[in-house]
Amino acid sequence: MEQMKFCHSCGIPLAGPQAGKVQGDFCGNCLDETGKCHPREVIRAGVANWLMMFTPDASMEMCMQRADHYLKAMPAWADQ
Repeated sequence: MEQMKFCHSCGIPLAGPQAGKVQGDFCGNCLDETGKCHPREVIRAGVANWLMMFTPDASMEMCMQRADHYLKAMPAWADQ
């Protein structure tokens, strides 16, 4: 059985339509038009907006803090 792979930047599965055009260990959502990963702040804002969908009563500040914590677990951002 093949192990599920996840984006090293945002953590979404690298299989299925939500991943977009996968390149290496990154999903299409995290890559710019040249194939480079978007800056951390762009990914952070995207994760925070995603978190807002599940916790609409939370403030954007709280979601940004949660996004910071989440990104520390991602290989692309672990050292930042």
